[in-house]
Amino acid sequence: MSLLSPPQIVFEAITSGQRGLLAIKDVVVQGHQCMNTPHFLTIKGVEVNAGQTASFHCTVNGRKKDNFRLWLQGIGGREAPMKATKPWNNRRFIGTFDVENTTKGDSGRYRCIVHSDKGVGVSNYGELTIKQSTLDKLGKCLLGPTRAVVF
Repeated sequence: MSLLSPPQIVFEAITSGQRGLLAIKDVVVQGHQCMNTPHFLTIKGVEVNAGQTASFHCTVNGRKKDNFRLWLQGIGGREAPMKATKPWNNRRFIGTFDVENTTKGDSGRYRCIVHSDKGVGVSNYGELTIKQSTLDKLGKCLLGPTRAVVF
C-alpha cells in the first residue's frame, strides 16, 4: 500500500444472530496514529485434552505501562484471567492466559486485547482445540493395584 492510498477501516460487529445493518455517520481521523497504539504479534492456536489447562501467550509490541488493560477474549464471550506478564525486551512484553479445566465447550477462537490511553490493540484469533481424553475414548476405567479393567 502506498502512502498516498486512502486509509482502510475495518469494523467488527458481534450480533445475537439477528440480521441488521451497521450505519456509520462520520469518520474522523485523530491526531495520533496507530503507531502509538499497542499491537500484537500473531498468537498461535492451542490444542489440549479435555480437563487440561490451555495457555495462550500474547506478545504485545509496546512498553508495558500501568494503564494497560490486557485480556483474552473467546468468540463466545468467555474471558480468561491473566496468569502473568513478563518483559521480553525493552519494546515488547508477554501476557500469559490460562483456560483451565477445559471442556469441548471451550473450543473455538480466542484473541488478545489490550486497552491503553492511546487506543485499543486486537490480535488475530488463535484456535483452541479440545481433544477427547484417552480415558473418555476407552470408557470407564477401574484401576486396581496391578490392572486396569475397561468396560
